[in-house]
Amino acid sequence: MHLLAQLAAPPSGAIENWLLSAAAIASMALLAKKLFLTKPAREPEYVTKTEFHQEMKEVRDKIEAGFLRLEEAVARLDERSKK
Repeated sequence: MHLLAQLAAPPSGAIENWLLSAAAIASMALLAKKLFLTKPAREPEYVTKTEFHQEMKEVRDKIEAGFLRLEEAVARLDERSKK
């Protein structure tokens, strides 16, 4: 306990100067890491023609199902408005 009491108080603003310097150094280190230590680009994953056509067929089926539901909803609305 007596050892801490013997330490001189730092001059005003000294801690802020150290913190500002440390923050600047940390920012530069992060910037350098981001710029120079980038991950190598992964090779693109190619899709076969068969897989592509299968996916397109599924998308087309979903769109058609949506249109059928929309047509049904319009038909029901038409019937209600005629009454």
